Amino acid sequence: PQLPPKIVSQLFLSMNSTQRDYYERAEKEGIIQLKESGESVRIENILALIMKLKQICNFCPIGGASVKFEDVFERLNILVSEGYRALIFSQFTDPEYGAHAIASRLEDYNPLLFTGDLSPIQRDSVIRIFKENRDHKVLILSLRAGGQGLNLQDASYVFHFDRWWNPAVELQAESRAHRLGQTVPVHVYKYVIENTIEERIEKILGEKQLLFDELVDSVSIDLKSKLSGEELFGLFGLTPPERLKSEKRRSDLSGNYSEMNGVEFEEHVQKLLEVKKWRVETTPLTRDGGIDLVARRCDDVGVEVTLCIQCKNHAAPVGVEVIRALNGALPKDVAGVRGVVVCPSGFTNDAITFARDRGIALWDRHHLFELY
Repeated sequence: PQLPPKIVSQLFLSMNSTQRDYYERAEKEGIIQLKESGESVRIENILALIMKLKQICNFCPIGGASVKFEDVFERLNILVSEGYRALIFSQFTDPEYGAHAIASRLEDYNPLLFTGDLSPIQRDSVIRIFKENRDHKVLILSLRAGGQGLNLQDASYVFHFDRWWNPAVELQAESRAHRLGQTVPVHVYKYVIENTIEERIEKILGEKQLLFDELVDSVSIDLKSKLSGEELFGLFGLTPPERLKSEKRRSDLSGNYSEMNGVEFEEHVQKLLEVKKWRVETTPLTRDGGIDLVARRCDDVGVEVTLCIQCKNHAAPVGVEVIRALNGALPKDVAGVRGVVVCPSGFTNDAITFARDRGIALWDRHHLFELY
């Protein structure tokens, strides 16, 4: 059976004066602290400030003002009156900024909470009650706890109260409602606060087309890996310290994998190996048999080691089929030969198990970094 349509709306909202004043003060103070840290400032400090500002975009710490909540509340008034029910996702769970804060303000709708601190029995109970009792108009879920594995077709409205900046995670959350058994269109609302860190990051990721090109299950969009140091510091009008700039010059070898095609990625891996004194040959595209590169180097005792390498620049983790294909292409009973599969996005559990049992090496983004 065909699924009903899913209508996704991105809502750009403006804070009221109270929330705006608090946000701007927190951002200004955070930038001052970053500047005062001088050369000791780390990217983690930038990420911590981003997280703090995201929380303020949800609710003002003083008085609890929230333009997002006001919009959710108005929409709930209408959709509940029409007999519909809703799911609200937040990456936060606390009573100040996250799921508990939202629930405490929606008591009129008899909300239920589904968060990571619930036991398996409690989680099952919450889902059962939501399905059986339509008096509960809203189910509020922490994104990581409720983002996958649940069947919640009883709801047809989905609100992303804050953004994970991971399309796959958000898509999985929406699929709790938009799945087989759903009988009505599913409406999805995603919130972005204008003139804040939310909008700036949304703009950068949009320009990189990450929000469009990587809508694949199991893809993880990590701001630290997807945005350069210059881009992260630039969110606050800052430049990275010289220490981070020198690290970047070294890590520039990692390239921007999302912008490389297959041939460019193979050339990139070849360059990394050659820096480490490997002699690398490419195999013809029409006759590679699953092997893209052959790298040779003598080890410390003079024995030649040969790597037969398959390069996969996929957005999603590589599955066992790729590992199986390389295993079949490897020369048999030849000393010093080892298979390697390279994929920056990593590997599925089945692929890892299959490779381990057959002595095939798997190189993800972090293993590539070790080559620099």
